[in-house]
Amino acid sequence: MTSKAARRRFRKAERLRAFRDTRRRDRWERPRERLRAAVAVLVTGVVGVVLTGYAGLMLAGALGLSGTPGELRVDSCQVVRTDRNQPITECRGQLLSTTGRLIHANAVLDADARPGSTVAVRDQPYVGMETLGPRAVVGWATLLLIGVFAAASGVVIVLDASERTFFSLGPWTLVVLLEAIAAGALVYGLTVLCEHLF
Repeated sequence: MTSKAARRRFRKAERLRAFRDTRRRDRWERPRERLRAAVAVLVTGVVGVVLTGYAGLMLAGALGLSGTPGELRVDSCQVVRTDRNQPITECRGQLLSTTGRLIHANAVLDADARPGSTVAVRDQPYVGMETLGPRAVVGWATLLLIGVFAAASGVVIVLDASERTFFSLGPWTLVVLLEAIAAGALVYGLTVLCEHLF
């Protein structure tokens, strides 16, 4: 046997060994990839749908489109718990309808208010009271955007796994999500600052 023929046989044997190794690896990797994709779809889809629904309901209340309109006449405020070293103020008072009828004598609201002030609120079914104004609108709109993005990511993961689409989740997906969160946080921070200054 010549050295040329031996080299050819050796190359052929190497290609065959590499082919068998990749088939063996694929046999173990495919179920793992499917399981990862299923978990990713379940987590992003469920979280996205729940967050979108909840934030949409609260955004509608903050815009004044759902719930019972009213005013909370603040009697007292106190710091009740801290969340990541930030005090949360809980205000108690009378919840009155816009016509002045008493709805709740001892209503509780997490808000930055002072005793003696009046806070415009919407009493939402199943979730409680929500303050009205730009601060609440921007906060809930940001969460709604994140929920829609998460639900859409779940759909894209499913379509990408079935190979029926031209898009896939690339590195820019995370960048776009982070930019949307940063923009929402910036606008929210500015509205909080404006409320405290003016």
